[in-house]
Amino acid sequence: MKKIYLIISILLISFMVVSCQPKTFKSQDKSVIMSSNEIIDDLVKSIGGNFIETNTAMRKGNDPHFYTATERDIIRITDSSLIIYNGGSLEGRLEWALSKIGNITPAVSIMDCLPKDKLIYDKNQNNEDVVNPHFWHDPKLWKIAAHFIADNLAGMNKVNEQVYFQNEEILLYILDNLDKYIKEQIKKIPANNRVIVTEHDGFAYFGRAYGFKTYYLQGVSTSGEISSADINNLADVLIENNVTTLFLEATLPDKNIRLLQSTLKARGHFVKIGGTLYSDTLGYNNDYKTMMHHNVDTIVKALSSK
Repeated sequence: MKKIYLIISILLISFMVVSCQPKTFKSQDKSVIMSSNEIIDDLVKSIGGNFIETNTAMRKGNDPHFYTATERDIIRITDSSLIIYNGGSLEGRLEWALSKIGNITPAVSIMDCLPKDKLIYDKNQNNEDVVNPHFWHDPKLWKIAAHFIADNLAGMNKVNEQVYFQNEEILLYILDNLDKYIKEQIKKIPANNRVIVTEHDGFAYFGRAYGFKTYYLQGVSTSGEISSADINNLADVLIENNVTTLFLEATLPDKNIRLLQSTLKARGHFVKIGGTLYSDTLGYNNDYKTMMHHNVDTIVKALSSK
């Protein structure tokens, strides 16, 4: 117990500067990479292969917006060689803890290294600009993340540098084909049907990349409260734009979307549930490509005809 308190005390007084330059480490046989969530972990595994060990701070399928690091998590984090997290406040209180790790374990944020002109900003409940952290739904931005991770792994172990960059090239080819697949599938949806309605703003980057309007009950985080005014305001927008499909999200209860559906029905506007999308999770036993295929196939099936 004293050890735990000592580590937490160190965390509270230690700060680090997060840089887009790859971290430098002493060469070792196998590095232990701690990813904040399963989505990043999948990317790290794709680049590192069998030459690294991986772990995740959050349990698979959890909503990252609500995550708070426990004492046990802090111990696991400090036993790692490198922590890679999304940033943009996606990880909730975990990001706060990571900012305090200092000299114990290096931590890098992927979003800090994305081109600023590629980021999307929303208004929070206080009408302040906040960055939308869900960039991975755009495969082109995920390619940038792949290179960032390859750079960092190479900085940890120069012996395997060539392997990491070869794996990156393979992944970039897969992502290019995924982008082509999405564009081909979307052609099946009439242009005026290309609307995604979800509980929170998890698909802004996908919408921008592939020409969809996105509507939602709350902004980039799921931690806020949804009011009756939020429900009615969105209902007004959907009626005005003749939107007929809503989508559930795998990490969120369906009560708010169901309430929106019943509110619309009471006003004479009938909408269907088009299926469940993976916004903040890969879904069980999925990798990134499979998750994206699921989302695209679900959207196309629901929106290809009214």
